[in-house]
This record gives sequence, C-alpha cells and structure tokens, in this order.
Amino acid sequence: MGLDKTVGVLERIIFSVTRFVNAMGVFFLIMMMAVITVDVVLRYIFNRPIQGSLEMVMFMLVLTILFGIPYAAVRRQHVSIDIITSQLSEHKRSVLECIMLLISLILAIIVVWRSVQYAMLKHSMNEASAVLQLPFSLFVFAVAFGFALLALAFCVQLFRHIEQNIQSWKQVILWVVVGAAIIAAFYLAASETRHLPWRVSLIITGVIGLGFIFAAFLAGLPVFLSLILVGFLGMCYLRGIPAGLSLMGSIPYNTASHYEFSVIPLFVLMGEICFFSGIGRDLYDMAYKWVGHLPGGLSMGTICACGGFAAVCGDSMATAVTMGTVALPEMKRYKYDDKLAVGSVAAGGTLGVLIPPSLAFILYAVITDQSIATLFIAGILPGILLILLFMLSIYLRARRNPKLGPPGPRTTIREKIYALKGVWATLILFIGVMGGMYAGAFTPTEGGGMGAFGAFIIGVLRGRLGWKGILSSLLEAGRITGTCLSILIGANIFGYFLAASKLPLELADFVTKLPVPSVFILTSILIIYLFLGCLMPAIPMLILTVPIFYPVVIAMGYDPIWFGVIMVLMFEMAVITPPMGINVLALQAVVDDVSLADMFRGVLPFLFAMIACVILLIFFPKIPTLLPELLKGS
Repeated sequence: MGLDKTVGVLERIIFSVTRFVNAMGVFFLIMMMAVITVDVVLRYIFNRPIQGSLEMVMFMLVLTILFGIPYAAVRRQHVSIDIITSQLSEHKRSVLECIMLLISLILAIIVVWRSVQYAMLKHSMNEASAVLQLPFSLFVFAVAFGFALLALAFCVQLFRHIEQNIQSWKQVILWVVVGAAIIAAFYLAASETRHLPWRVSLIITGVIGLGFIFAAFLAGLPVFLSLILVGFLGMCYLRGIPAGLSLMGSIPYNTASHYEFSVIPLFVLMGEICFFSGIGRDLYDMAYKWVGHLPGGLSMGTICACGGFAAVCGDSMATAVTMGTVALPEMKRYKYDDKLAVGSVAAGGTLGVLIPPSLAFILYAVITDQSIATLFIAGILPGILLILLFMLSIYLRARRNPKLGPPGPRTTIREKIYALKGVWATLILFIGVMGGMYAGAFTPTEGGGMGAFGAFIIGVLRGRLGWKGILSSLLEAGRITGTCLSILIGANIFGYFLAASKLPLELADFVTKLPVPSVFILTSILIIYLFLGCLMPAIPMLILTVPIFYPVVIAMGYDPIWFGVIMVLMFEMAVITPPMGINVLALQAVVDDVSLADMFRGVLPFLFAMIACVILLIFFPKIPTLLPELLKGS
C-alpha cells in the first residue's frame, strides 16, 4: 500500500510538471505564429522585416517540440500499434509493457547523456546563431531537458506496472533479473555484435533492421522509439558504438531545429483553430442545401462539406470528427442507413489528407526535398476527382436502394444562394494561403503562420472562438506537433542506418534491372501500402516507407510530384482500413450505437472508389501535374 501511495504521488508530480512544460511549449508556438505574421506584414508594407526571424522560429520550434514530447508520453498519446498487445491477457500485457518501458527509459537516458555532451561541445566551440548570437548549446540543453522529463515519465510508469505485478519477493528477484538481462542484452547488442566472427552483408542488415522495426511496433513500443532503437543499434553494428552514440546526441536537436519542419505545427494550428471555430457546420449547411434533396443527398453533402473543411484543416481525423458531430445526427433523423452514414463521414475525412493544406504532403515534401506549394496545388484535381467518385458511389447505391439514403427536403434557389454566405471564411483562408505560397509572396512556413493567424482572427470576429476553443486548439496543436516531430526524430536516426546499409539504393538498382514493365513494380509497391495500411497509422507509414520506395520510383522514371499524390492517396486508405483505420476508430467517440464491424463495412465501398481513383491517376498521370504545369506556364 505504501508503494502504491508513493507511485501515486510521483504520477501526480510528473503530470503537473509535464503539463506546465507543455504549456510553455504552446506559448512558444503562439510566439512562432506571431513572429511570422508580423515579419510578413512588416516586410511587405514597410520593407522592414524582423531581423533574425528565421532564427527565432527555429529556436521556438525546438522548445515547442521538446516541451510537448514528455506530456504526450504522460498522456500515453505517442503513436503505437496494439494489434498484438490488445489480444493478450491483462497480466501478460502489463509484463510486456514493463519491458517496453524499460527499453524506452534506456533510450531516453542515452539521448539525455549524448545531448548534454553535444551541448558542451557546442559551448566549448562558442557556436552561436549568425544574427541574434544566441548560443546553440542552450537549445541543445533544452533537448536534454525534454528527454530527461520523458525518462522520468517512463520511470514512473514503469514503477506503476511493477507495483501492480509484484506479489512476492520471488517476483521482485525475477523482475530484477529480467531488467538486468534486458540492460545487458542492450549493451551487448550495441558493443559486441560488430566484433562477432560472422558478418552479414549491408543489404541483409537493412532487411533485418526492417524486420526488427515491425517486431518493435507489434510489441507495443511507441513508433518513434522503435525507429530510434533500431537506428541506434543498427549504426552501432555497421559503424561502431561512437557512430551510434553520435546520432543519439546530434539528431534530436538537428531535427527539432530544422526550420522547414516549423510548417507542420503552424498548419496543424490553423486546422485546429478552424475545427474549434465551427467552420465545418457552415460548410455542411451549404452542401446540404445544394444536394440534400438527391438520393443519398445528405451523405453526398457530407462528402462536399468534408472537401471544403479539408481545404482549411489538413487533418484527416479532425475532418471526420467535425463532420461526424454535425452530419451524423441529421442523417439519423432522416433514417439513413447507419453503415452509409458512418462510411461517408469516415471516407470524407480522408480528404483532409489529400486536399491542401495537407500534413502528409508536407512530410513527403520534407523527406524528398520537393516543393510543398507544388504538391499542394497537385492535390487539388485528384481531391475533386475523389469527391466526385465518392458522390457517384453514394448516388448509385441510394438510387438502387432508396432505404439506404432517403432524399431530404428540397430547397429554393434563394436558400441555396443564401447558404453560400457561410463559406466565405473557407475561401478567404484557402485562396490567401495557397495563392500566397504559389505566387511566391511567402514561404510555406510563412503561409502556415499567416493561415493560423487568419483562422484565429476570423473565428474571433465571427464570435465562434472563445477562450475554451483557443486553449483547446493550442493544446491539440502542441500534442500533434510533439507526436509527429518525435516520429521524425526517430525516422532521421533510422534513416542514417538505412543509408549506411545501402538498402534503398540497392533496391532501386535491383528493381530497375528487372525484366518486367515498371507498372507491375509500381502496383506491387501499392499493394504493400494496402497491406501496411491494415497494420499501422498513415504518418508513421509515410515516414518509414518513403526513404525506401522513393528512390525506386524515381529510378523507374516516374514524376516525384505525381508519386507524392499517389502515396498520399494510399495513406488515405490507411486511415479507413481495418483494423488500424484511425478515422473509423475516432468516430466511435461520436457514434456509440453502431458496431465497429458495421462501421468498417460502411467504408468498404469508399475504399473501392479510392482504388478506382488510384487507377485513374496511373493511367492519366497528367491529372495531378496539370495545375502545377499551367501555373508555371502562366
């Protein structure tokens, strides 16, 4: 009982501390938005930009990310895959979680140790930013501080699991032996495997690393820590312990301080503000007035509204949940089939990944060094095509069986035109952000800052965004930033291991020499994505697979922008594919009277529509590249 109380006190302390630190990170996110907005305004109106604004954003990004990661761990919101662990008994699951927490704790401690050393190196060399002359070492210490809090969070969680599983002194001894064995195995794997008499080739090492990645995923280790673990041990095996330890010290800071990554939290913040300011309801009302009278019209209106909301949100789950809270009660009132209603909302949410601004496009652009603005423009026509395919699927099914989606009441032309007044905010944000980026008025990062500020002003002026909505949007943006960027940190460490193994390059060289048409190879890659979409969330899948498949596709002569659109479409499928369909799972919070099995059955026809869209883009590759080419030509 005494141990239980002690652990309870520690849990409350670490929760309070991480929540306060996360609030500090959110403050820096606000400051990031403000600095970018003021800098753009001063530059274009007074020709006096803020000196050192890029450095400010870079350093504030470090603090936003590293101050959010520990809080996400305390809230258990880091992305993990529980397909296997959820099937275990409570005792076995708790034991496995203890092992995963011990591994996580070891990794966090290594990052703290090496980050401190990296900071001291920066300090000894007097390295500072060019304009503001801020010492880099200060922000590398911030990385160490964030991971130290993360280690404390894992430590407290480990104590709680041990306290729940210990029944006798024999079990105490067993836990000590198991813990010592894991630490010893960790040390030996990092230090001795390189000196073993047998050695496997670089390519086989890379393949084994991928196998270990999926094993760590299925064991319940958070995705970002799985990537760090395999990347670290893989580099130790290929290049020696100093190389592995060097990555653990430098990559977290170098990733978190990457200026281009600041576009992620800013567009996420823009989407969250739109989510909490009620823009989705206006879009649904407009779509309902225009197409609600058709067979399946409410479902088609939901698809249209999802497309409009995606144009300012960029997040799949937020789009699905927003439209679910608005549209599902209406479809229930008009006695729509549950499977059609839930399927249309879940599938409509996927448009948040394709129609710009899109987090998936941003990550793909960052990883492959492509233009974010060009990818955004390239997603518009495929997004419209997918909306039309979804609506056609609904119409044909409802026309064949009117009980699926009875038509709603007709509206007059005057009511239709009057309903358009609710979409002006969406149009202003979309045209302003997209037009400004593609015209070169501001960078994608500045577009994210201006879009977030614009969404905030519109929400406040319309009386839709109170203090509760502002606070919720900030906290959600901070949480998503922490989880996404932590995966990027892990992906960069794992990426160095992949590069050292030469697996992507050798795979690309092997594939290009195969005596088969390139479309067969492309189809094989897409089938792999369909399989992976059943097992893991979209963003980790993107970060893990792009470095492997991108060189292969480019070596076959495919356009990187076109392939980016195809990939994002495959990621859309992942968010509604069982059993990891995150959109469907999120809708369980909105719908409590429809079984999960029926929800997945409801999205099946929309999956076929998405496959049809991919096939059309393969046979007509000009669809994604048409708008970028026209805009470049003009």
